[in-house]
Amino acid sequence: MNSELTSDRTDYLLYEKTAAIYDSQRFCGWAGRWGHHRQVAILKNLTDNWQGKKVLEIGCGTGRITESLTRWGAEVTASDISKQMLQAARARFSTHQKLPAPQFRLMSVFDIDINLQGYDYVIMVNVLGRLSKPRQAIQRISSKMSKTCKFVFTFPCLTSILFPFGLLVNARGKSLGRDVTSHWYMPGTIEKYCSDAGLRILRLFGHHYVPVPRILFLTLPLFWACDQIIAKFFPRRCPSVFVECELPATAER
Repeated sequence: MNSELTSDRTDYLLYEKTAAIYDSQRFCGWAGRWGHHRQVAILKNLTDNWQGKKVLEIGCGTGRITESLTRWGAEVTASDISKQMLQAARARFSTHQKLPAPQFRLMSVFDIDINLQGYDYVIMVNVLGRLSKPRQAIQRISSKMSKTCKFVFTFPCLTSILFPFGLLVNARGKSLGRDVTSHWYMPGTIEKYCSDAGLRILRLFGHHYVPVPRILFLTLPLFWACDQIIAKFFPRRCPSVFVECELPATAER
């Protein structure tokens, strides 16, 4: 296996330790639920109908996005590098027996071993900012995609209204609140990563997801107002940005 593509254990070690409490730390309470619903709403509106769409979700974690995708009728392969996170995701679906269970797969973004021919989407939410080798990750995904597949991912945006926090994170190389790899990116850097991987960016969607809900809680009205205006007209000024991209039809594989 190419050592350049093998995952760095520091990228995910925290998630091995916190899988059981991950959702309660980040997605409970007003702020956590609001951030979750914003991300889900953006994903839902990517297409008129998710029914029958074939999706690879990379970094599914506890399955919070996976659950929505399956509710919409998508056929999901949910992957994660953490055994404990996958265990939590499986437990989620065991309590929702009416939902079709996705295929779960222990897999790193750097070591994708799935034939993506026939897949409609590759989705990677809240993952890129945690990777020590983001450029290689995007290249790896692109190399596996077909021309009919779209790649959707998020990144923490350094040109957002929260840029002071982003600068601190980048100086530390870690999240401000947790011992985990973290980095915020200039939109131009992400555009170059995609271009170098042969991907064309179709759309950007800004949103005000913040990974530490208690920071957002006290300023929720302000964030709500910003999300209604800034996210719509100035996505690059939002703390988190969804990127939708694809391989050009003329691209050689």
